[in-house]
Amino acid sequence: MRSDDDARRLELRLVGLRWIVAAFGAAQVGFAIRDRTIDPGFVLPLGVALVMGLAIGNVAIASAANRADAAQLLGIGVAAFCLDAIVILLLVWLSTDGPADPVWVVGYLVPLEGAARWGLPGATIGAVAFLVGQLLPTIGLAAAPAATRVGAPAIAFRAVMALVVGVVAGSFASLSRREAALADRRARDAEGAAARAEAAAVKEGQARGEVAVFHAAALLEPDLERLAPTLQPTAESIADELSCEALGILVRDRGVVGEVGFVAFGVHGDPGYLRGDRLFPASSSIGKAAIGGTPLVNGSDAIAPMLARGEVVGFIHEQATTGPRPDADRLELLTGLADQLGLVLESARLRADQQATVQRLRELDEMKSDFVAITSHELRTPLSGIRGFVDMVLRRGSDLTPDQRDEYLGIVLTQTDRLIRLVDDLLVVSRVEAGKLTLEPTELEVLPLLRQVTDGLGEAAVRIAVEEGPHAPARMVADPNRLVQVLTNLTHNAVKFSPVDATVTLRWRTPVEGMVAFDVIDHGPGIPDDDRERIFERFQQRESSMTHTEGFGLGLYITKLLTEAMGGWIDVTSSVGEGSTFTVTLPAVRSLPAPARSSAAARAG
Repeated sequence: MRSDDDARRLELRLVGLRWIVAAFGAAQVGFAIRDRTIDPGFVLPLGVALVMGLAIGNVAIASAANRADAAQLLGIGVAAFCLDAIVILLLVWLSTDGPADPVWVVGYLVPLEGAARWGLPGATIGAVAFLVGQLLPTIGLAAAPAATRVGAPAIAFRAVMALVVGVVAGSFASLSRREAALADRRARDAEGAAARAEAAAVKEGQARGEVAVFHAAALLEPDLERLAPTLQPTAESIADELSCEALGILVRDRGVVGEVGFVAFGVHGDPGYLRGDRLFPASSSIGKAAIGGTPLVNGSDAIAPMLARGEVVGFIHEQATTGPRPDADRLELLTGLADQLGLVLESARLRADQQATVQRLRELDEMKSDFVAITSHELRTPLSGIRGFVDMVLRRGSDLTPDQRDEYLGIVLTQTDRLIRLVDDLLVVSRVEAGKLTLEPTELEVLPLLRQVTDGLGEAAVRIAVEEGPHAPARMVADPNRLVQVLTNLTHNAVKFSPVDATVTLRWRTPVEGMVAFDVIDHGPGIPDDDRERIFERFQQRESSMTHTEGFGLGLYITKLLTEAMGGWIDVTSSVGEGSTFTVTLPAVRSLPAPARSSAAARAG
């Protein structure tokens, strides 16, 4: 096979030879004009046409050969050979003036050109074409009458000599081509060996760096609560070993309103963000590419997602704006590192979950003991009262006055309601923690709902002032029953812990667009800082010097669970001796699938 450069050089050399043939043809035309007056009338016009056609074709071939690719060069070569064979053989046919005229030797150019182009096959084709040209006079096609006197032996001799010349030239051309190909192959092999040796040395250095990076990633034991101090040295180590211009390690997280994003915990150089920045798929092309979970190279950026259990938990991002851009090999390396870091993060999460499970089991064991103790006390107290007064009515019913009987039955009814509330609280907790609580959000008017809350407190309603805060909406979307339960718990506590002459404020407002906040403000003894972290836990009760509380200590815990189930959160601010403010914040028009942010107790912990 001939290289493109060799084929182009041959074609350009033949262009020069073709000009010589054109000059020969022009000379023969001139001789015909001067000496051969008895030739047929078509000889001169045909000779001129052949010379002009060869010249024009030569210019076209030279121009096309400089621009052609391999396939085009092959087609140009076939067309050029056909042109040359036709023109040369016709010029020889026109110029032959008898058996002794040596002009037929020019026809040897055809098998020689075939040999130069295609070796032995080309020489054979050229010899056959030469033979056809020599046979034309024998069948009566001769430009000069004397040309018909060429005998068969002479034609056979000329054809055999043409074949011999073509075969010899073709053999030498084929041998030269094979030698050149062998030398070229040896040179390429030597270059390849040198390149492979150099690549092996480079890969050995890269492999050492990669092993060091993978070793560092495998030994990484991140603390999920403190990822930045752990992942920043890892990012620096990876960037140093891999000579990265800029690199970032980002871990999946949620924003303040629940949207998925990525936090940059490890940053080297300037990848377009700082450590601690959040990238959201909606506003960042890098975050959008990573959330898809497919490694990719996008211009100067290489993104390798970290996967755990089929989910994207983060990604490694490399950016190269001045040096070589990341390629497929680089992406494969980063993907391997991302897989390793994903496993490390998943392992850390599993360890954290295991520790949390152990701690949770301990807490459950403690709560079980507390629950048994509290339940036995809190249920026994109203049951004892009910049993005592019912027994009294049964034994002394005839001795009791109507007022006394009504008083005793009222006490029984109060204790029964207390039992019902305790059981309802336990049912709500069990449903929420089991994920079986069903919400029924609907559009509601806020002020009538707040009136329903205050009216439900009975005589204490006169101590509650309902206020409309700044930009307070008239309507919102929420589960009315659960919202009433939340606000009733808070206002009931506020009344219980405030002096009898103090007013409790129930206010609603718009803190930010799309959210509604409900403030319950009391003037009670306040909550100490230490207790503020525990009041939203199960079986925790607020104690005061003025009031002894009753119940399981589930009110604020249920309030927190229901608020977060509706996509909101609860906060508390308090000053000892001055009072407390509990704030429930909910979405105004939709229910979020998860709390938009943690509540006060979770953040404090």
